[in-house]
Amino acid sequence: MEKTSEPVEFPAVKANPALARLAARIGEISTLPEVVYRILTLVEDPDTGAAELSEAVRSDPALAMRVMRTVNSPYYALEQKVSDLQQAIAILGFREIRNLALTAHVASLFRTSEGHKHYSRRGLWGHLVATGIVARMVAQTTGRIPPHEAYLAGLLHDLGLILLDQYAHAGFCRIVETIAPNRPTCQVEMEVLGFTHAELGQTVASQWNLPNHLTASIGFHHQPELCQGTYRPLVCAVAVANFLCHRQDVTSLGVANVPLPPPEIFAELNLGREELNQIVAQLEEALRSADLMAMSQVR
Repeated sequence: MEKTSEPVEFPAVKANPALARLAARIGEISTLPEVVYRILTLVEDPDTGAAELSEAVRSDPALAMRVMRTVNSPYYALEQKVSDLQQAIAILGFREIRNLALTAHVASLFRTSEGHKHYSRRGLWGHLVATGIVARMVAQTTGRIPPHEAYLAGLLHDLGLILLDQYAHAGFCRIVETIAPNRPTCQVEMEVLGFTHAELGQTVASQWNLPNHLTASIGFHHQPELCQGTYRPLVCAVAVANFLCHRQDVTSLGVANVPLPPPEIFAELNLGREELNQIVAQLEEALRSADLMAMSQVR
């Protein structure tokens, strides 16, 4: 699922002055780190070689260490330890390096324990990691979506909530105070702010030049039925994963308030009762894995 020129547009974004002002302010003070942007560009270029990507990763010692820790983790169970960064990149693959770079950047936003009422940043980070893992499970079950793309899309889907917490904190706190199991977050956001975290996340993702399929997942994950075209299966997978995590009380804001996606979303993924039962049966173990991964990534 490569980055393409296929447009991902949200007409409401262009017509909403409050959203435009907030997105512009975020754009002035928050950008992707240069190394992350460089890695995104290299990974999308079919002519990039391992040596070139290795040079970019090496410019960020913390990221290089994360790559080495990942390749030598029990998950890969290599017979011999890898000590060469370029070899590690060849083993992990370019897309996994991109995932690690973006994960490190997003994780860096969650290094404090601040929260409000039933919301905590650590809880939101845990939800993001869990949604990524469950989206990957959906992708593996259906065979329609590259699992590494599903994981990253799930990890980034609530980018807008992170941004609201940081740059519109007073309104964000009112949203946290108002949501309830029968009051979806987007509904409350429209009442309080006049736009949703999905719209804000999509706008900033576009400013950051994230690949279009990730931008679509961020913008449409609460309304996957509105997404048409190439990215629809990926968006549907993230929407289903988000719902399943909320169903297990692994929530974004401390309240399980994501409704069941429409039947056509499950049909889009060819997720019948048998396939869903297969995923649900693995959820407990997957969410335990997500919790461990979330804790390790905010250190």
